[in-house]
Amino acid sequence: MGDQINDNSFINNYNDLQIYRAALYNANDIIILFSSEGNILKANKKAIDSYGYNKEELLSKNIFELRKREKPEIINAQFKRAKFGEIEFQTRHYRKDGSRFPVEVKSIGVEIDNHKFILSIIRDITNRIKNEKETRELASLVENTEDAIIGKNLEGIITSWNRGAENIYGYKKEETIGKHISIIIPEEKIDDFYKIMQKIKNDDKIKGFESIRKKKDGNLINVSITVSPIYDLEGNLIGASNITRDITDTKRIEKELRDKYEEISALYEELMATEEELRANYQELEEAKEEADKANKAKSEFLANMSHEIRTPMNGIIGLIDLLELTKLNNHQKEYLDMFRYSSRLLLSILNSILDISKIESGKFELNLKPFNLKKTLDRITKELSIACNNKSLEVFYYIDPYISFDLIGDEIRLNQVLINLINNAIKFTEKGQIIFKVKKINSSNNKSTLEFSVQDTGIGVKEEFKNDIFKKFVQQDMTYTKKYYGTGLGLAISRDIAKLMNGDIWFDSVENKGSTFYFTAEFLLDYTKDTYSKNLDLSDNKMTLNKAKRILIVEDNEINMKIACEMIERLGYKFECAYNGKQALEILKESPFDIILMDIQMPELNGYDTTKIIRKGEIGTQKHIHIIAMTAYSMNGDRETCIEMGMDDYISKPFDINTLKNVVLKFI
Repeated sequence: MGDQINDNSFINNYNDLQIYRAALYNANDIIILFSSEGNILKANKKAIDSYGYNKEELLSKNIFELRKREKPEIINAQFKRAKFGEIEFQTRHYRKDGSRFPVEVKSIGVEIDNHKFILSIIRDITNRIKNEKETRELASLVENTEDAIIGKNLEGIITSWNRGAENIYGYKKEETIGKHISIIIPEEKIDDFYKIMQKIKNDDKIKGFESIRKKKDGNLINVSITVSPIYDLEGNLIGASNITRDITDTKRIEKELRDKYEEISALYEELMATEEELRANYQELEEAKEEADKANKAKSEFLANMSHEIRTPMNGIIGLIDLLELTKLNNHQKEYLDMFRYSSRLLLSILNSILDISKIESGKFELNLKPFNLKKTLDRITKELSIACNNKSLEVFYYIDPYISFDLIGDEIRLNQVLINLINNAIKFTEKGQIIFKVKKINSSNNKSTLEFSVQDTGIGVKEEFKNDIFKKFVQQDMTYTKKYYGTGLGLAISRDIAKLMNGDIWFDSVENKGSTFYFTAEFLLDYTKDTYSKNLDLSDNKMTLNKAKRILIVEDNEINMKIACEMIERLGYKFECAYNGKQALEILKESPFDIILMDIQMPELNGYDTTKIIRKGEIGTQKHIHIIAMTAYSMNGDRETCIEMGMDDYISKPFDINTLKNVVLKFI
């Protein structure tokens, strides 16, 4: 019987041991038995899975390999403490693949058969650290969000208060914790609290509830509130969390938008009514427009026909006046003839103005572009101006910009028409004082020049109420029956249209009873076929005579450009020869040397770039270097650099004047 009891006891103890071993081996935590030197003696399944070793590999490791990169003295100190007691700490362990993970270690010393061992229970705390980090980040987000996040218990006592709440309500956290939520609720809105808390107790969530709240300074604000219940760890309701957003500006903008919408709606209705009215009258307006177009066309045709019809006999009358002047006349007849000539020319001027207006209105008014010399035109105008001013005892002054290119292409007759009209008006409306006529260059490009003409007087000026109408047709400042100054009111209207055709403008400055200044701008083409450079050339310059022995080769395929370049070089005093393409230039260079080559770029047979390459190739290994200057119409950004890259020494763009050519030649001579 006693033996049986002992057997049963052994069996029970053995079964318990197996259970304990199975439990330890399959535990969720890592369990490792270390020798006193730190070698791994036993390890459970969690350890094998966590470190990535198989059982044999893991049992061949020691604590120092699990905690590599950590100071050995720290590990030894912890082991020593564990041998004689118990120790808890956090560290990092390394897997087989070299990755590491955070662990929480609890080690205790055990004695078996008088031998010391260390039993360590190791827990992977990766998820716990991650959760703690997320919790900290969430807490920081809650604390620093712009919205007010307020916690309160079921009685309404404030338990938390973030920075957003401080900014919105003006209270610091220490001023609110432990206070009732009613400190930020106006009296008339206190029922909000009880309604919200009743819903929270019914496990409801309130989202986007709009109400009024009170700031510390007493000001009221519009807010949008979201309220959520707060539970403890056992699931019991303990309070509520308010997320409050200040929507005062939003409500104000909404109101403004509503007001604008109502205003726009009213305007839209008004526009719709106007549209209906316009639609109703559209057909009538179309018919009126057609009638007006017909009337305007008939008027223009009538004016054109009448002007032409009247001009025929008028030419006869003026011709007869000229013939009568050749006969013997007494003093009375001469006086009558002068009056006749004046009246006929005045009538012809009126007819010409009417004809111009009819051409403009019918779209037939065009400029006649021809080469002319502006200096001759201005000389004639200033002479006539001086004579007219002398007749009225007016002082006359004029200024002409010295940098103007006088050889132009444009409509000289129309230019003269505008200037004479402006000058005659100035003389007509000025009884005493002076007339100042100016011409200056505004800007110029390679082939165009814009000039500004101005006529200033000390006459009666323009009345303020007439300034907006002065360029309208058939309108005069004095329209009374006793008007002092004659005229049709067409001169300035025609001048305005001529200015537009010349890519210019016309305007004025005027002060009543003090005088006026009329400005007129026009654009002209530059005429390079004329000898415009001789006036700028100082033939007395000693530099012009020092280098006559220098020889220049001009390579140019255009006949006119060649002629201009040759004449410039000749006036500069240099010897030269001409070639009309690169091939011809190379033949000339074989026969005689030159100091400079003026090289065109675009040429038939052999262009300037290729010619330069051949010349530079022939200079390799010699001491020779002919200065080659590109002479081309290309003038875009980068063209000069391209010429230099091709082996040329400098660049001059067409069109150029003689001074520009002189400077570039002297640079190399």
